[in-house]
Amino acid sequence: MWAVAALAPMRAQAQLPDAPGKDAVKKICGECHEVEAVIGARRTKIGWEQTIDDMVSRGAEGTDEEMAAVLAYLTASFGKVNVNTAPAAELEKALALSAKEAQALLSYREKNGKYKNFEELLKTPGLNPEKLREKRNLVAFSQ
Repeated sequence: MWAVAALAPMRAQAQLPDAPGKDAVKKICGECHEVEAVIGARRTKIGWEQTIDDMVSRGAEGTDEEMAAVLAYLTASFGKVNVNTAPAAELEKALALSAKEAQALLSYREKNGKYKNFEELLKTPGLNPEKLREKRNLVAFSQ
């Protein structure tokens, strides 16, 4: 029975996408948690920073470089983008927007203020609503 329990974290870790920082996540986060618990919710970069800071305050250990790798990995693989604060490059990367689409979002935001909800985002001139719907789980709003 203990063998099955010992394999559970390995199965979860196998689900992590291959990318720089994966080993640091497995080493640091997998020390106390099954990786599924770590990646169960998407967060913005700030949200991941807060989570990492909290885990460090609870005893998670790693070098500054490892923690930076964990942050970059979690943000890229399991992150959300805040459409009210993100720069164009981050919007392009996270939501697969063209430079022109990202600029349309920034222009709307500058002219009309922060987005209140996803429906307002869908009405932004120059953005493809279907493309946005596919990425809905990657979008965050803050006021």
